[in-house]
Amino acid sequence: MIVVKLKKTNYTEWKKLFDGNAEMRAKFMRDALVGKVDENTAIVTADIFDPEGMKQAFSDPEMEKRLEEMGVERTMYMLQPAPVPGS
Repeated sequence: MIVVKLKKTNYTEWKKLFDGNAEMRAKFMRDALVGKVDENTAIVTADIFDPEGMKQAFSDPEMEKRLEEMGVERTMYMLQPAPVPGS
């Protein structure tokens, strides 16, 4: 799960960038879901099948510049299935 804080833009503008990068994201993640928390916060969940590929994509100088201009801050969390009661 990735919590995305938007300091210099809003959800709608960030979502355009996110949607426009679908082909790039497909190289390292699948089953992405995006939730709007408010105008300055989004949550992304996805199956990251290539963490190194994600790291490389996120450290691309052009991508870093665009995210910096938008004031995007990302915090990543690892999610695991919760135990099923009675199992």
